[in-house]
Amino acid sequence: MALQPARAVDHLERYNVTRSNLNIYHNVVVGNKLHARDATEHIPPFTDASGDASASREWAQLLLHPISWLIEQHPTLSVVVGDHLSAKPMFLHLPQIDLQALIRVVSVKTAPDVGQVLEQEHNLPFDLSNHDIPLWRLVVVPIQDDPSSFYLLYTFHHVIGDGRSAMALTEQLINQLNLQSRTRNLTTARASSSQDWKIPIRSLKPIPASIETRTNCYPSLRTLLFEATRAVLLPAFVKKILETRYWAGEVDSSLQVPNETELAYLQLCPDVTKRVLCATKARRTTVQSILATAAIFATKSVFMTGDEDVVEEGITAVTKREKEKEKGSDEAIVFATPVSLRTLLQDPIAPEEQGNYTSEIIHNNIRVSEESSFWDMARVYREQVVVATTTPAGLRDLLEHFGMLSLLSTQDGGWEKFMASKVTKDQHGRKASVKLSNLGAGWAAAVVKDQTVESDFWVQDAVFSQSSGVTASALTMSVATANGVLTVVTTWQKAAFRGRARGALFVSEFKRILMEAIEEGRDEYFFRDV
Repeated sequence: MALQPARAVDHLERYNVTRSNLNIYHNVVVGNKLHARDATEHIPPFTDASGDASASREWAQLLLHPISWLIEQHPTLSVVVGDHLSAKPMFLHLPQIDLQALIRVVSVKTAPDVGQVLEQEHNLPFDLSNHDIPLWRLVVVPIQDDPSSFYLLYTFHHVIGDGRSAMALTEQLINQLNLQSRTRNLTTARASSSQDWKIPIRSLKPIPASIETRTNCYPSLRTLLFEATRAVLLPAFVKKILETRYWAGEVDSSLQVPNETELAYLQLCPDVTKRVLCATKARRTTVQSILATAAIFATKSVFMTGDEDVVEEGITAVTKREKEKEKGSDEAIVFATPVSLRTLLQDPIAPEEQGNYTSEIIHNNIRVSEESSFWDMARVYREQVVVATTTPAGLRDLLEHFGMLSLLSTQDGGWEKFMASKVTKDQHGRKASVKLSNLGAGWAAAVVKDQTVESDFWVQDAVFSQSSGVTASALTMSVATANGVLTVVTTWQKAAFRGRARGALFVSEFKRILMEAIEEGRDEYFFRDV
């Protein structure tokens, strides 16, 4: 049966479809660690849930009504992409959704082991040619050492949502779980329910409008001339010669190797998270600025000084440092800051609207010397973000950042050809050194501080993670805060580094630098102190 069209896929959405077609970016995960007031009553009973079909059926029953409500509210949850390889892909409505097919149950021993599950998810790309399932799924992660808690993860294709919309969606899901537990006897419901977890789509509501139909994103003449020359007309070797050289991974990108994501999970306890917040007030800056500066310092320390902990056989630390100076001392750092456009438009877009409404600020030519001040760099970074998000020129740049997509080829395969060319046209085949995407603090309505409040599920912390991007940044950092706990998930393409330990070392150095910078009583912090 032919599926009914919803609407055409627009340019920013097609960008994400094209990334799937080229296998250079897979998915996003947003979720929460939930605590159940009464585990025996509210968490499906099982012993070893990993890979157990009966466990997924029990969870499907628990989630059936909350998910049905979400699908009714958000028609984007019931669409697929038709003609994804063509120049004119379409969103198509599904007639029904089999919930059990969308739920995976994976048990872990401790809460930090959720990082292993996130990595697995990022290496399971959505198949756009499969029109039997939507572009999202759920992973339930029971914690063996804490039977009253579990992670509920929402994995989705970037074409149907962004971090903000996923944040709102997961909070709605938790609220619906609590509403269900207050109005029905779950044990009886599980025992007496039918074995049908198919959710019919009763009404074909229009899916939210794209960013291009909400505001003018078309580039100015100046931008057209500059970008057309830089990205299209110049040969790759000329473009690279004219550009400032920047670091973007230890191994240049290639479309000939698998896009396999590796991941490191870092969580700051409430006390440390509070110290970060206190530092933002004392320094009149933002959490984003502090984290970004720590990431920049860590990048320089681990990858650009020659002082790595792991020294190649037969090469001393001194000679390695000299080799690094010879080949790359003039390389800069390029930092990418994703920005939600939802509150920046004349007609704001509610966080509950499921769609991708993001752009990026590119911070070019960042230089770190021995005398670089952590707090001066944080101040400059914040000023750049303020200009980009509060001035007409800044907003124009954010819109034009993806507005250029409207000028790409209208032929089948044209977008794929252009995006594949980034491997040879960008420095090291990547557009940035590091990207840091921060959802901020959220899920407040699902966090229970008063134990007398009648909620059976409440949020203990949150996770936000993205798959690696072959032509995007060498390192992708995703940050979310809930219940006073800040979590950072860092991902990278396996082929971009000389082993998993390199990414893990970066995260370790990032944490050390962050802790030293916000240390009580320390007035200043320079890169030489690192």
